[in-house]
Amino acid sequence: MVTDLTPFVALNDVLTRLVEGTREALRPDLMGVYLSGSFALGDADAGSDVDFLVVTRAFLTEPQQAAVQALQRTLYDEFAHWGKHLEGSYFPADLLRRPDPARTPIPYFNHGGRDLEFSDHDNTLVVRWVTREHGLALAGPPPRELIDPVDPNDLRAEVRTLLHRWGRALLGESEESSRGWAWTPDGLNNDWLQPLVVLLMTRMLQTLNTGQVHSKKAAVAWAERHAPEWAPLLGRAWAKHADQFTRYQRPADPNDLALTRDFIRFALGHPLAATAS
Repeated sequence: MVTDLTPFVALNDVLTRLVEGTREALRPDLMGVYLSGSFALGDADAGSDVDFLVVTRAFLTEPQQAAVQALQRTLYDEFAHWGKHLEGSYFPADLLRRPDPARTPIPYFNHGGRDLEFSDHDNTLVVRWVTREHGLALAGPPPRELIDPVDPNDLRAEVRTLLHRWGRALLGESEESSRGWAWTPDGLNNDWLQPLVVLLMTRMLQTLNTGQVHSKKAAVAWAERHAPEWAPLLGRAWAKHADQFTRYQRPADPNDLALTRDFIRFALGHPLAATAS
């Protein structure tokens, strides 16, 4: 049972139910259940979503899809906070083991969602790297046994592509839709997304520097050393993280919104973000 994996007793109860319910739903087809994201990287707080990854022997059958759908809805309805902040995928083992350039959609529950969908959201090198190197096993073998090493340069290439794609969309230079976020200049005027973009792009720059994925808190500390002129904006963004779930309906601070646009331009123009000629 999951009793003390996180510092949140209520979340440990949710994770215990997640593992028990997943075992019942998948039986011999279950290979492992892992925590990824912020809880794996070590900077999770009450404002973190709960990224999980279930490894299966094959793609879910329709009865299995119905079973995990019912489980997700039960957790969502019965657990007031953490049940509504689960986000995760059901990943066939053969597909997870190595990079999938096709980004095949897999069964996925979006953050705050109750309904199963098919998405490529977690079919990335970033998720593979975090889960392999830092994933917390709720059930099954260590994740290193299920995921091959991720080449640092391949990881950099993926992150560099996303940095330019999302950054240009937020500046109005292209159109992009991802994760249900409003990747538009107007969409950035949101007191949840604006600080999150600052943290996200800081993490991207650190990954381009190190070839590894780091926590939001570690990325802020890295940027304060390497780009101290942005330290105040980064500090305010990190300070808002713990209660980010209360900020969906608020407009961003006007000054920070303008600074964030400047920060996006800084990130896109950084030498680390330069694309190969």
